Amino acid sequence: MRLTLRWLVVLCSAVAGCTWGAQPRVFTVAPGGADTNPGIPEAPFRTLERARQAVREINRDMTADIPVELTMGTYTLTKPFRLGPEDSGTNGHCVVYRALPGATVVVSGGRRITGWTPDAGGRYKAPAPPVPFRQLYVNGTRARRARGPAPAGLAPWGEIRAEIRPTQGRNGIGALNVLAEAGYASTDAGLAQWRNPGDLELGYYDQWTHMICRVERVLPEGNGVRLVMAQPGFFLACRKGGTQAGMPNYLENALELLDEPGEWYLDRPAAMLYYLPRPGEDMASVQIVAPVLETLVAVQGTLDNPVHDVRFEGLTFAHATWNRPSELGHPDVQANFILPLDDLYQRPENERGIVSLNAECLRSPANVLVEAGQRIHFERCRFTALGGAGLDLQVGTTDSLVRGCRFDAISGSAVQVGDVTREDHHPTDPRRTVARNRIANNLITGIGVDYEDSIGVFCGYTEGTVIEHNEIANLPYTGISVGWGWGITDAGTSAYSSPVVFDTPTACRGNLIQFNHIHHVMQRRNDGGGIYTLSRQPGTLIRGNHIHDNGPGGPGGIYLDEGSSEIEVTGNAVYAVARPMNYNNYAQNRIASCNEHDNRFGALATAPGIAGQCLRAQPGSTVEVPYAPELDTPALTVEAWVRFEQYPSGWDPRRWAVCKAGNEWENTNYSLIVDKAEVSACLNLGGGRENDHELASTSSPVPLATWVPIAFTYDGQTLRVYCDGREVGAKAIGKPRITGPAGIRLGGRLDGYSVFEGDLDEVRIYRRALSAEELQRNAKAVRNAAGQPAGVVTEGLAGYWGFEDLRPDTAALAAVAAAAGLEAPYRKLLDE
Repeated sequence: MRLTLRWLVVLCSAVAGCTWGAQPRVFTVAPGGADTNPGIPEAPFRTLERARQAVREINRDMTADIPVELTMGTYTLTKPFRLGPEDSGTNGHCVVYRALPGATVVVSGGRRITGWTPDAGGRYKAPAPPVPFRQLYVNGTRARRARGPAPAGLAPWGEIRAEIRPTQGRNGIGALNVLAEAGYASTDAGLAQWRNPGDLELGYYDQWTHMICRVERVLPEGNGVRLVMAQPGFFLACRKGGTQAGMPNYLENALELLDEPGEWYLDRPAAMLYYLPRPGEDMASVQIVAPVLETLVAVQGTLDNPVHDVRFEGLTFAHATWNRPSELGHPDVQANFILPLDDLYQRPENERGIVSLNAECLRSPANVLVEAGQRIHFERCRFTALGGAGLDLQVGTTDSLVRGCRFDAISGSAVQVGDVTREDHHPTDPRRTVARNRIANNLITGIGVDYEDSIGVFCGYTEGTVIEHNEIANLPYTGISVGWGWGITDAGTSAYSSPVVFDTPTACRGNLIQFNHIHHVMQRRNDGGGIYTLSRQPGTLIRGNHIHDNGPGGPGGIYLDEGSSEIEVTGNAVYAVARPMNYNNYAQNRIASCNEHDNRFGALATAPGIAGQCLRAQPGSTVEVPYAPELDTPALTVEAWVRFEQYPSGWDPRRWAVCKAGNEWENTNYSLIVDKAEVSACLNLGGGRENDHELASTSSPVPLATWVPIAFTYDGQTLRVYCDGREVGAKAIGKPRITGPAGIRLGGRLDGYSVFEGDLDEVRIYRRALSAEELQRNAKAVRNAAGQPAGVVTEGLAGYWGFEDLRPDTAALAAVAAAAGLEAPYRKLLDE
């Protein structure tokens, strides 16, 4: 009788909103529950939708938080879980969707793939869900879509041509109309026999972008084929402003490319999935999940009626996809934004191309979305196995928090705060501004898996966004990006011509980027940084960040790009990057408005040298030498001792030991270089590429793992290069060397393009050309610790650097490092 009465009271509480004693109402959900249950621990609900309905019945006049507690397990969604204004907390209390302590709770948009049977070539096949997807997860690990090199013998084909149909009342601004077919010819005649050629995709890497274009059809032609590319994506990729698609880097998404263990292919017309197992995978027991939803959770209100006071705690959001690249392609502009198909125009400047009005682009959407939300919190959640971006805070979302979360294995960016549309930079309703949101103590790593131009934390036109104490690591591109527009949308004119000029500032202001630990980013793409900004942002502060070991893409440190202004940069430690502090104010003259002070840019590294200690040249560890006339004479010798553990490599294997005047195309430049195992030298006598005179040895005289002296001399007639006192190359130039004010960098190129990546010692510059005998004398003297035989040549010696006085300031760097990154409670949480 008592048990029956208790159940009646519980049921009354669940339905009518009454409380059980003084305890707040708590709903429980479990994968094995039933939506006909009362939602208590002994009889939980099964779905989030049923819990949401129960909350709606009691949240109108809350006296305490309403927790919805999820027990351990996977909650597979058949449609997005949506929260609207009616799902908000009231009276200052919150509705809380949370995992029980210690429980792993996965909110999944995936479908388990079963029914695997053997197929040809060691692969397996199984029926696929009747919806498209671009990712696959095998035993919790992302598999790779079948990929191979670009087709053989590719050559451009067709005409890349389109017109812009002006919108009424807008001169030259309108929608795109592609007028001609275009693509590539290939000598690979077998492509014509491939299954589903309309699903093929070509991928392109160019500087900061990663573009994807879809093949529409493959036609036999002579002894080869013609690849007709799908429009308008191909035209946009080839003719947009900035970077443009040329020859592709890879081919993807064909059964015929499925030849590596761990690869998969979806035959969409046949609804059949193919997979080639990795060694040790048993297809009878393997767990394979395909993501079929594009949105997992959507918290969406309106400006008049926002969603507010909702928290998510300890949940894992996983297994969602994003299919726009399969339809349009991905003609990336920057940071996973693409041009729209309307409001386009032809930019008239030197950097020609089709651009969007006011740089208004389309973002890659996230799989978890907040729009018009207030005080929406995500705490200790995980965002993983996602095919778009991780989390979006958009359209008037304010005062919200993302804290203690982990972002990993995401195809695109991790967190996107604010957008770049007309209503973002100059909102017609001020309530649209995304403001006062905080991204703190999150671990962001391994994102940008499918789209290499992805960002750790991207902020568009936002006000008062706080990004602090995050650790951001192992990214293909930029860590944190704030701002947009390249100055185009700022009040007044910019360096770029625009049909619309604004006389009021944008909504971007007062953002705070502080105490973040950003390392090992810029691993695949170029022209980005640990922290990157665009356009005017009054009151924005970049403070106390620890940024290091980024690259090989550069500049890699703090990068204030086009139009950045009214930004303070202070107290940051930036080292082991190509260029710790980089400005790019293209004809906009805004650098003076940025207050850069009290930073630690570069971290000198030393090691035992051929004599005493040496400079361990690496990103951020170089020595600047100011201009001095005695170091800039018509005849000269530049000599240095070098040591490499491995030879320079990459598409440009040159490494500068000594560089004057920026680079080899600048007037007055001279450079001493190691090019793989060759000694190389440059002289520029007049400026420009045409006046660059270069000479390199051809006998690979530079040994590994040992100290060796290298040098070049110029006597006004002949450029000579030496290794270990032996002449290894000569080139007659017969022109006087031009002198002029420009500094010198030891251990890298002066413009930051390249660093030596080896050990450097005993650098000497002479005001005359030394002979081979004199260089041999120098080599013997340096090798002999007692200084015998006779010491180095001193006649004409203008500069000497033995690097004995270099003292890395480890204490200052340690102080910044200790303050930056995850705070103590979150370090423990996210390291587990």
